Amino acid sequence: MQVNGWKIITTINMALIFFIFGITLETSELKQALKGYKTLLLAIVTILFITGLTGFIFINMDFQPMEFGYGLAIFACVPTSLSSGVSLVIQGYGNAALALMMTVATNIIGIFISPLVVTMILASAIKNIQVDAADLVIKLGVSIIIPLVAGKAVREFFKPALQFATTYKVPLYLLNQFQIIMIVWQTLSHSRHELLKQKFYDVVFAIMGAIGQHFFFLLMAMVIAWLAPLFRLRMPESERKAFIIMCAQKSLPTAAVIISYLPSGATEDHTENETEAEVATGSQGLGDLGLVAIPCIVFYVMQVFIDAFLANGWASKYEKRFELVDKYADALAELAKLDPDAPALAHPEDNKAEGAEGVAAAGSEVKMDMAEPSDKALLLGGNLATGGPSDINSLQMTSR
Repeated sequence: MQVNGWKIITTINMALIFFIFGITLETSELKQALKGYKTLLLAIVTILFITGLTGFIFINMDFQPMEFGYGLAIFACVPTSLSSGVSLVIQGYGNAALALMMTVATNIIGIFISPLVVTMILASAIKNIQVDAADLVIKLGVSIIIPLVAGKAVREFFKPALQFATTYKVPLYLLNQFQIIMIVWQTLSHSRHELLKQKFYDVVFAIMGAIGQHFFFLLMAMVIAWLAPLFRLRMPESERKAFIIMCAQKSLPTAAVIISYLPSGATEDHTENETEAEVATGSQGLGDLGLVAIPCIVFYVMQVFIDAFLANGWASKYEKRFELVDKYADALAELAKLDPDAPALAHPEDNKAEGAEGVAAAGSEVKMDMAEPSDKALLLGGNLATGGPSDINSLQMTSR
């Protein structure tokens, strides 16, 4: 359903997504994130500009049909994901507060940046395409900013809403995912027959392209994080994890809305989608918009699985370390009695809980304490924090 250029159902779906996001958003978590403001600024530039400009690469790749390349180029320009990225940062013992701030900042700033970058990239590859960037900004603003501010206001000034959001956080999350499915379904509903016409290996190539794009973004984020100290930006481990995950992820709802408002006229591959107005003006469009959305959907699904594997790898380091702590708990207790000033070792579940509450930065503090024990601790128990063989032998000798 469309009224005066507005797709009503899509707008309602987007409004519900960001209203729920606002009503579940805790301001205290955002305050914690301001401690890492340098990493936050670098993430905003990376997500909205550096990865966005890679759209010039993907739009010029030899995809058949060309809509697949357009989809990857558009998806490169959108902000980071709304919920999956933060969950994965928590899972990997990263700075959850900073990850949440990256989500909020890029999705708000992206309202103004993403349409401009998308327009610039599409215009470089599609002759005579007519994209009203200002109209896209207005539509994204109405769909994102107003519901987000309304949801946050309801949370802050209406206590029953706060209790409701806390009690039913999981159902609200599922409702958000349902809205995303609805947006995708509306985009794909008219493209089933067009998709079935495509050759199998062309579809597989588009799927591999979407997966490769995510790995490319992960690699870019890792390289930028590695180079950051050269520019006097010290990035603690917990902040680095948040930076890598959030800079590699992208938001499917925003991409789907942008695609739905782009012209679907003829491309060099298709002319059957061309409207009378486009024939009269000689303008071109993206072709079948459902085909454009397919690589975005593949990217969105695969980013969860790929980044979950990465987060599990990070988490295993902490879990193995604290298996030693649990194994030699009695010996550690004796050490604590001998030297009360020795650094305490937190249990990983405590550290993970802090991350879930938006204070995962404490995890980096625990890591620093473990990596740099006091001189007395070194004399009593060896370099316990490293988890090396000397630690175990020292503990055994102490326990005897």
